[in-house]
Amino acid sequence: MKALIDGFLSFLAAIATAFICGVPAWFTFQAVQTGLAPMWVYAAVAALAGVGLLMTYTFIEKGFRGVSPSRDRRRPS
Repeated sequence: MKALIDGFLSFLAAIATAFICGVPAWFTFQAVQTGLAPMWVYAAVAALAGVGLLMTYTFIEKGFRGVSPSRDRRRPS
């Protein structure tokens, strides 16, 4: 039961991470496209999107393994 709850929490963390990193990256990308921000901001958008994707992937992987978002390994039963 603990693994199921921990996996669910990891999936929630993945959704939150995708939202927290994805929304600012998208709107910053749109700002560059419309000319409101300079072209060098693409580097920051790429870094933010890359970190967000890496963290989201890690949380999803933890969710499938039943590991809590704040732990490295499963809890003992």
